[in-house]
Parts: sequence; C-alpha cells; structure tokens
Amino acid sequence: MSRALPVKGDGPLASFALALRELREGVGGTVDAVVTRGASRTAVYAALSGSRLPSSQTLDLIVDTWTDGAATERHRWHERRRAAEEAVAEQSRLRGVAAPRRTPEEADFADQLRALWEACGRPATETVARHCEVSARTLDSYLDGRTLPTPERLDQVLIGLASVWGIDEADESPLRETSPTERLREALLRARAARKEERARVRELATALPGGQPEATEHAAPAFNWFGPVRGVLPGHRFEDRRALVRAGVHRQLMAGIAGSEKLGAESVILVGEPSGDEDHGDVIIYTGEGGAGDQQLTRGNAALATSASTRAPVRVVRRIADASGVHAYRYDGLYAVEDYWSEQGPRGWRVWRFRLVRKVPAEQGVADSAQLEEADGPGLVGGMRSSLSVQRVVRSTAVANLVKQIHDFRCQVCGVRLQLRDGRAYAESAHIRSLSHGGTDSIGNLLCLCPNCHVLMVGGMLVVNDDLTIVSRADSTVRGVLRETPDHRVDRQALAFHRTLRGMPEIERGVDT
Repeated sequence: MSRALPVKGDGPLASFALALRELREGVGGTVDAVVTRGASRTAVYAALSGSRLPSSQTLDLIVDTWTDGAATERHRWHERRRAAEEAVAEQSRLRGVAAPRRTPEEADFADQLRALWEACGRPATETVARHCEVSARTLDSYLDGRTLPTPERLDQVLIGLASVWGIDEADESPLRETSPTERLREALLRARAARKEERARVRELATALPGGQPEATEHAAPAFNWFGPVRGVLPGHRFEDRRALVRAGVHRQLMAGIAGSEKLGAESVILVGEPSGDEDHGDVIIYTGEGGAGDQQLTRGNAALATSASTRAPVRVVRRIADASGVHAYRYDGLYAVEDYWSEQGPRGWRVWRFRLVRKVPAEQGVADSAQLEEADGPGLVGGMRSSLSVQRVVRSTAVANLVKQIHDFRCQVCGVRLQLRDGRAYAESAHIRSLSHGGTDSIGNLLCLCPNCHVLMVGGMLVVNDDLTIVSRADSTVRGVLRETPDHRVDRQALAFHRTLRGMPEIERGVDT
C-alpha cells in the first residue's frame, strides 16, 4: 500500500503534486511499480508530496507506469511540469529573489550521467548507495540535475555503479570504457565552472529585482556588506550556535573557520581554541590557516586571508566560548586587520600558514565612539572581554631607517625609482627584510630603501631576493634585476633567507631575465 503523504503548501508545486495523486488514485497505481521500472523512491515521494518537481526522466517513468505510456500523455504531463516550473520562477521574481538558472553545461552533465546510468541497467539509487559513500537522496539530486557532485563524489558514484554491475565478472560493462567516464568528468568540470559564473550573475542581479532581496528570516542570512561591521551587532554579542552566526550575517559558513573569497578577501574567522594551534593574545591573534592532513596550501580560506593582508579590509573575529557547564557558544569580538602572514613547520611536521591579526581601534569597530562600546560591554571592556594583557610596543629606529634612505639617495633598491615631491623633497620607505614581529632587528643590514610599490610586493611575498641579490618575481618566476648594494649598506643574507622561507620559497628558481 502507498504511504499517505501530506502535500506541502498551496503553490504550483502543490498543484502539480495533487494532479499526480489524482492520476495514481484513478488507476490504482503504486510507487513500488514506478520504482520497479528504475525510478528513485525518494524522487517519486518528493513529487507526490510537493517537495519538488520530478525530473523529466522520473516523470516519464511515472506516466508510463500509471497510464498507457502514449506520446500524447507524456507531452501533456511535460507541459504541465513546465508551467509549474515557470510559475515557481515567477513567484521568486515577484518576491525579489534572484534565482539561478540551470546552465546548458549542467544539463549536459546530468544527461551524460543518466545515459551512463541507463547503460548500467538503471539500478535503483538505494542499491548503488550501499556500495559507495553517497546517499540515495544525493544520487537522486545528481540524476535529476538539481545539484552537482564534486570530482571526488563523482568517483564514488562510479565506484558504486561498478560494484552493482559486477565489473570484475562482466567484460561488457560500460564502465570498462575509458571515454564515457572521462567525458563525464570533463562535463562536470565545465558544469561547475558555468555554475560559478551563474552564481556571480545572480549576486549582481539580486539588488536590481523588484522589491530587492527578501528580509531576513529564521533560516536565511540577511543582506549586508560582506566586509566590516554588521548592522545591529556590537562586539561582545553572544550567539548560541553557528546557525545563529549565519542568520545574523556575522560568519556565513556553517563548517569552515574562514569565510570569504580568494579574490576579495576574508570576511570573518572563528577561533575555536587550543586544538587549532591558534595563539590568542586578545588584541593580537596568530591564526593558523585551514587544511587537513599534509602541507597547507595558500588557497581558499588561506588565500582569502592573504588577500586581506594586501587590501587591508577588516576581518570580523568570532571566538568560541564555553560557560561554567561546558556548553559552547560564540561571541563576536570585533574587527581585526591582517597585518602579516607566513608559512612555517607545524607541530606534526607539515607546513602550515600563519596569519597575524591585530584588533582595530574602537573608532573603526563600526560604532559611533568608544563610549558606545562601554555602554554595550561595560567600562574598560572591548568585545565583552577585559584585556589583562601587558602590551609591549615595538619601537622602530627612525635614525637607522633614515640613514638607509640617505645612503641610497631615496632611490628604490629594487626598481631604481626616486619619487620627487612638490616641495622638492624625495620620498622613500624603509622596509625590514625580517620583520620585528618575527625576531628581526633595526640593524642596517635588515633594512631596505624601497618605493611604495616594491615595498608592498616585498611584504606580500611577490618579490623575493636570492643570496646573490637577484630579485625574482613570484608572479611569473622572472628575474627583475639585482638588488642594489653599496659599501655602506651590506644586506643581511640570513635575513633574505628568512624572508624566502617565510613565504614558503626557501630556494627560488630563476626564470628568464626581463
């Protein structure tokens, strides 16, 4: 007997589901009969309950099972499905929601996956799921074209299909052919790239739709500026769980500790305590990047933090806290700036990326003044936490820095540029090769005279200097020239070696001279 499911809502999905139920009841059809033909049980029940529209493949199996399977009957149901899909899209548009379209590349991948599934005998997704690390519901979403797998997930799907087919006993298995599976993998890469572009288009379109974006609900994060303070959230605000952070827009990741993009920078980070290897000194944080077993890479969240070091965009910091009973919660502790980053050997022997975050002054925390912070957190509190740190200010030697500039007549040691100001004075910047925060000194050998552009590139690790003073650009591995050195200013080679190691490049291979 078919189970009775309530129909969800009263919109176009519900109307389509009710029509399917009338068809089933009129002929006495069952879900089991449709599943026997190769449909996913989950997909059929979802269509009958109004959770989602069935895919074209699932709809064909339903119509063939509960009707005579005539072409006119199929066409009629496909037209009804198309009308329901358009009605759902129109409802979203009127609410001011920018809905992503299904790209042709995504459709092509779903078609190829279904074709391979057909060639393997159209096994039930529940059966395949028992032989791989992908659930039947997720397999349904791949076959319906609603979601895209990662390349790793696709490999799991192929493993499941091979296990069900019995690839070891059957030489005629379609999975023995390399070309179909390789074409499927290539189609997935194209589909994922097209999906990324479509999401970017939707973000740009969102604010241009009638009515704008919908107001925040219990399950959706509100619209807000990606970087900087969140309206209505002051430092010290407590959140019960990660979902509450997402809904408020403070940290828009349920799992990852870094939220942001490689191109624009990091929006926020979460400090979870000792297991992560972070060093939390209150106003100063040494944050350990993300990455599991093996060496960490300067990609994804780590690359986002590195971008923030260049853009100087503020990063929201959230700390995980525990009350007296041991229950964990989260506290927003204000805006920090990424001042430096480097790679080093981690405790397990793997290379990790480390980021130095420094708290911004109260006037930069998105509130009117420090009095407002005191009103929220109490006198002497910043971010709900009284600082018990004794801060030691690093004193830089202005005299030594000026001496280095004078030796080089304010001319950049890298590019040779000398900047002349309107009043006739020249301008240059002094740069530590090994920064004071990493144990460097104000000795003359540890300082360089640079123009602002080369200073930024050196600090960001895009320019590195070999022991023979050749300057290598990490952007294209070309030699930019030779660092100028004089008898009065000998550059410390050990400091240069430290700078290369800090940027994860202990030995730099030189390319073609430019």
